[in-house]
Amino acid sequence: MNPYLKQYKQTQMNTAPKEQILLMLYDGAVRFLHQAKAGFAEKNIEKIHNNIIKVQNIITEFESSLDMENGGDFAKNLFGLYEFMSSQLSIANIKKKEESLDIVIKHMTELRDTWREAIKNFKAAGHTFEENAVDKYGYSGQDDSDDDDDDDDSEDEIGDYI
Repeated sequence: MNPYLKQYKQTQMNTAPKEQILLMLYDGAVRFLHQAKAGFAEKNIEKIHNNIIKVQNIITEFESSLDMENGGDFAKNLFGLYEFMSSQLSIANIKKKEESLDIVIKHMTELRDTWREAIKNFKAAGHTFEENAVDKYGYSGQDDSDDDDDDDDSEDEIGDYI
């Protein structure tokens, strides 16, 4: 990846409001799912695999940001859905089952659209995220993974997902 583009993306991630980061990650996940779907059409196993892994990394980020202590049933149910999608992605990747990918595309798209609408309605009601105790996951913009991928296209930073 172009180092200037990578720096731009990282700056964008570090300065964007958390609700925008959430939507950017969902948009990235949906885009990578469609790229994996195209990989099935092209019979390109590498394209399928690489894009599924990117989505699984995003799902892991979503799971780690859930506040299971204060989120109640909502957080538990969302975690379960993320686990289900990750399982379906594994099936799609290992067994090359396109139907499993289609299931994840449906759920991920619905989640993205639901979050987008919820954020829009929250803001339209005159609320801001800074005035609420909604954000408890304290994302710092730093990646703590120990992934030693030497590619220029490494996915070890959240900015690379988008």
